[in-house]
Amino acid sequence: MYEPAHTAHSVAADNRSEGTGTGTRKKVIKRRKVSRSDFLKSLDNGFNEPPDADTFASGLFSTPGTQLPQDNSNAESSNNTSPKIPIGVLPSATKTERFLLTAAHQESGSRTERLDRVIRSKYEAGLLRPYDYVSGYKRLGRWMDTNVSQESKAQILRPLSVLRPKFRAIAQSLQDLDLVFIEEAFERLLLDYDRVFAAMGVPACLWRRTGEIYKANREFEKLVGLEGGTGPTMRDGRLCIYELMAEESAVNYWEKYGNIAFDASQKAVLTSCVLRYKPRLDLEDTGGLDQEGFVNCCFSFTIRRDRWGIPTMIVGNFMRV
Repeated sequence: MYEPAHTAHSVAADNRSEGTGTGTRKKVIKRRKVSRSDFLKSLDNGFNEPPDADTFASGLFSTPGTQLPQDNSNAESSNNTSPKIPIGVLPSATKTERFLLTAAHQESGSRTERLDRVIRSKYEAGLLRPYDYVSGYKRLGRWMDTNVSQESKAQILRPLSVLRPKFRAIAQSLQDLDLVFIEEAFERLLLDYDRVFAAMGVPACLWRRTGEIYKANREFEKLVGLEGGTGPTMRDGRLCIYELMAEESAVNYWEKYGNIAFDASQKAVLTSCVLRYKPRLDLEDTGGLDQEGFVNCCFSFTIRRDRWGIPTMIVGNFMRV
């Protein structure tokens, strides 16, 4: 039987398309072999000479028909010669900045551990230092040279000659950071006595073991006639407690303080004193001190000690009689 004409034509067309398809597959295989050999050659060349970064990036991220923007950093650098910090790179923090970061962003832990870390970073930044008590004793010596008799000076130096070697022996056994912790404890006590002095109506002030006054309430300022900014401020050690006392009272204070300074069983003393009313003081030259009068007081002082038993703060209460 004869096949229809359209059937014969379709078979011939199928043979032609099959032949064309076979030729196309051969060409694709040949192209793949060429591209593969070129790729292998490029790898061999790549081990000897690394490709340029821009070329590598353009070949990696670009697609046909797209073009990456050109880098004009060289042209910009020729116009602007100021140094630039690379993006993502921060300069090293200073010790002060590290302390601020430590204080602002504290790690987990107990209150004591967090406070220790803050104090250590503050000490490393040079913002917290032990108090210089040597300067305080020198100031006391200058005051005695110009304002008391030789007999009174000898009476004051007698207890101090016993106390100072004890202070020195304990201080030498401590590290610098321990002395910083002592100073930090003193600062905390100052904050605590802010509320105490504000709530009490009795004249009171506090000072260091060398006599520098660091806080006083208004009642005490009125008692000595230095209220309202009429005299030197009673903060930051600008005025000493013995500078406000009459000579006999200053001698009496130092003797009683020396008797209980290292006696842990005693911390408070009740006695009497005479204060100078409206004293005229020259903070740079303590010679020629004068006052308008004297105030008789009943006087008590309490010694606050640190963990090593060293007196760090003396709190005094005064009652006019």
